[in-house]
Amino acid sequence: GSGAWYHAAIQAHGTAMLMGWGGAMILGVALHFLPRLRGTKLVGRGWVPVLFWLLAGGLTLRIVGQFCCATLDATAPHTAVTIMTMAVAAGVWLQAIAVWGLLAVLAATFRAGPPLPKTHGFRQITPLLLVAASALVLAQLLWSVSVLENIFGGRNLSTLPLGPQWAAEDLMLFGFIAAISMAMSSRLFPLTFRIQLPRPRWLKIAAVFLAGGVALTLAGGLGIIADPWLRRCASLAALAYAAGLLAGTVGVQVFRHRKPIVGNQPPYRIAEDPAAVGVASAYLWVVVAALFLLGFALHQFGVHVPLPLADRNLARHTAGAGFMTLLILSVGWKMLPGFGGGRPRARGLMWTAVGLGNAAALLRILPALLTWGI
Repeated sequence: GSGAWYHAAIQAHGTAMLMGWGGAMILGVALHFLPRLRGTKLVGRGWVPVLFWLLAGGLTLRIVGQFCCATLDATAPHTAVTIMTMAVAAGVWLQAIAVWGLLAVLAATFRAGPPLPKTHGFRQITPLLLVAASALVLAQLLWSVSVLENIFGGRNLSTLPLGPQWAAEDLMLFGFIAAISMAMSSRLFPLTFRIQLPRPRWLKIAAVFLAGGVALTLAGGLGIIADPWLRRCASLAALAYAAGLLAGTVGVQVFRHRKPIVGNQPPYRIAEDPAAVGVASAYLWVVVAALFLLGFALHQFGVHVPLPLADRNLARHTAGAGFMTLLILSVGWKMLPGFGGGRPRARGLMWTAVGLGNAAALLRILPALLTWGI
């Protein structure tokens, strides 16, 4: 019925955004950028297109299959139900195989590089990369196990169990995407936007807190903790993620004054660069997401926080629509043309994209702010 379709759409939306849009794009950029930072060439280059095709096929099977399962009613032929169920299962497992394969390519590349002490820049971000890889692996594991749970339980695969699904989404957004984005930002921004060099200590602190959030999220998603400890676990995870996001923002130094101009280089003005405005606003939104996570956690611990500001979905959408999307659009516009030997074009369209991205994030949280009375 319409209820099943609606819940299937919610899960499909989360998967498409976090794995199809954010995850695939970030993995693609990482495969190009991180080997250079490691001082070596990409190992197993021929596997990359195959694995991305597997990822695209898996996501398609999963999303389309969930919608089809949601529309089948009790009168549908048993064969149709079985086919759609197997399509969703195959999609989830193909997605997991593709992701784990891409991570294996990166791991083999990192092993082939020079000794780690000789790659100072890469060594600074290694803790964040380990957190990101762990969160990505565990998210795929939760989705894969959830499929088996539904199949053996004789349940429809229009939706996966809510606990593991929410945990996997948090692992993707606050574990993988946040950690790897901050890691690459700290190395890219000084070159691209004249930002000050990163603060390694703050990046390590961010990695520690984000790792704590990943561990707590995994414990809750696996269902090994019962209420009321499950709610406390979610609250502690939110606190850890909030601290990690804030520490990472300090470490990247995106809001500090720019490096001084040396010699005859032309002056660099942020207001004239839509990509720079985009990344600055992206990190403003990640700070807002951290504050919403903090509000959620405090409310769960019994501290008085206005209910509209204690909604965890606000943190998710602020981080997804504000931080993730604006960062991808801005860095992508600046860097992706260079991968093919070109230069960024259509500056006016980029300004429009930055404006619309900020508007989308603002409009998502505006109802909560208005309800609160702001």
